[in-house]
Amino acid sequence: MKNKKGNKFPSTSPATAPPTSPQKVIQKISVATGLPCAKTRREPVQNEMRNLNAQGRDCWSCSGMCCTYEHNSMQIDPLQALELLAYLEEEGRLSDDLERALEENIARFRLDKDFSLGRGREFRRGFDCPFFLGKVKGCSIGRNAKPYGCLGFNPLQEKVSTAGKCASNLVVLTEREKAFGEREELANQKIVKELGLYWRKKSLPFALKDTLKALRKDKSERQTLELARQEKSPSKHNDLV
Repeated sequence: MKNKKGNKFPSTSPATAPPTSPQKVIQKISVATGLPCAKTRREPVQNEMRNLNAQGRDCWSCSGMCCTYEHNSMQIDPLQALELLAYLEEEGRLSDDLERALEENIARFRLDKDFSLGRGREFRRGFDCPFFLGKVKGCSIGRNAKPYGCLGFNPLQEKVSTAGKCASNLVVLTEREKAFGEREELANQKIVKELGLYWRKKSLPFALKDTLKALRKDKSERQTLELARQEKSPSKHNDLV
């Protein structure tokens, strides 16, 4: 399904039990940790992408192989998952359609099956990105919400159309990490604690689905606490007696 903007997963059927707003959670986390906005933290990688595009090293000749299971195993941390969900919320794309697509993607590529490689490492399974629209339209996620790894993976030459001719710019990604890594780590720690997440990095579909689940649980618990508070508070009638 696509909305009027041509994006997948429109808001035709809002999520069954709306979660706590990702945008509000990000705003709260940013204030608490002094975290710069998503656009600012991605700007160094985006600048490099623009420089490469100006040299003719872009993705327009490619079928999007890096977005498919043969070449894609993108993992993201809780902060990137929350920022991507905030973007989807702003676009009106948090819906049952989205959640079903994530569930189907997770099941198809067995992304919920952990396989430890030891020393805290985990086997990275390949998967088709659920936001890939195909060869012509590419990715449906705006640059300010894309994972850092996606932004940093670019062609090594002009008019690339086959596999093996793109790579991650580790220098730029490392510079970005040095500039913002400390604040991002604080934000990740706070998100993990507040939402009760058990992971630090997971495949993109699993990270989004699990974060949505945590946000929904968070809202339910907040509503329960609010009802309990109201029941314990003396009524206006009793105040007048």
